[in-house]
Amino acid sequence: MKQWKHLILEQRKVISSGIAHEYKLKDIAESLQFDPTSISKEVKRNRIKTSIGLKNDCKKTKRWPYVCTGCKNRYSNCPFTKYKYDATTAQRNADTNLVNSRRGIDIDEEEFKQLDTLIKNGVDENKSIYQIKIENNDTIKKSISTLYGYINKGYLTTKRIDLPYAVSYKKRKHNKKYDYSENNKIDRTDHTYLDYLSYLHKHPGIYVWQLDFLGAIKTDSNNILTLILPNLQFSLLNIILKPNSQKVVNFFDELEEKLGFETFKELIPVILTDRDPNFTDITGICFSKITGEERCKLFFCDPYVSNQKPNVENMNKQIRLFFPKGKSIDKYSKNDIKTINKTLLNKPLRSLDGNTPKEAFIKVFDEDIFNKLF
Repeated sequence: MKQWKHLILEQRKVISSGIAHEYKLKDIAESLQFDPTSISKEVKRNRIKTSIGLKNDCKKTKRWPYVCTGCKNRYSNCPFTKYKYDATTAQRNADTNLVNSRRGIDIDEEEFKQLDTLIKNGVDENKSIYQIKIENNDTIKKSISTLYGYINKGYLTTKRIDLPYAVSYKKRKHNKKYDYSENNKIDRTDHTYLDYLSYLHKHPGIYVWQLDFLGAIKTDSNNILTLILPNLQFSLLNIILKPNSQKVVNFFDELEEKLGFETFKELIPVILTDRDPNFTDITGICFSKITGEERCKLFFCDPYVSNQKPNVENMNKQIRLFFPKGKSIDKYSKNDIKTINKTLLNKPLRSLDGNTPKEAFIKVFDEDIFNKLF
């Protein structure tokens, strides 16, 4: 007999009909292929009072069928409390109980404390929930969505506000649009966003790096340059004192010196950036200081359209975990930036199927190029 399976509405209607026809408990249970005890408990658990009597329960309602259906005295002036079994009401009660039974956390206290500690320590170290899960896969048996659910429902010490982007952003004020005055005289012919799209059409599958500055407070002298390869979520960071176009060119010259002209040209064939005046030396960025040959293509996004390079904007959010907005970055050295860069490259990412950007880069290129970069 099936003792574990949930009853459905049609089966409860069979029980109700069987009681009305005064069928034996055994016969009803056999027709439904359930144990008689299960049917008995079902009726007793879900019976409802139709009237309150002056006396204690009738002895007939203390055994099968536990209700007054079929009793010859049910329409008379019976002094006892009356009961009936209604299939629809019983189904509704069962559905409610099923939902309530599945609420909460289905782990014991010790496992919960361990999970809570792992999540809190990981978030305190600026790790994502995904990274925490991957690094503790043998210990944390819950899915990523379940972990976020625990946080959103307030079960864990870690709260939604502790996650970097879970809280809604404050709406930005756009009192007026701005532009860099230095941009007015820059000739970007053959380097616009439409030129970029045309180039991609002619060179499908080519690697495109995105370039940006993180942004700093007004009193800072330093700024952080971010260069990323979206396909691999691979980033190169560099801190620059009082940035200008020549120092940006120096950054790419140093990269070429580390890699060599041919490797640089293969690794960084295309760069997409915004119209920051520090990126206006097109010749300096695109042509080799060593050979004088073209080493890469440079294209600019349209004004006020940051979503044309969304990957570097997202990477800046990740970097903000280490450099909060409104805080000075002047205290950081180049070695500090290098360490943070390596930390970012060693984070397992869902978009890379649990691999790190470093692992993905080495798989596509090779470890020798990675070592030269760092």
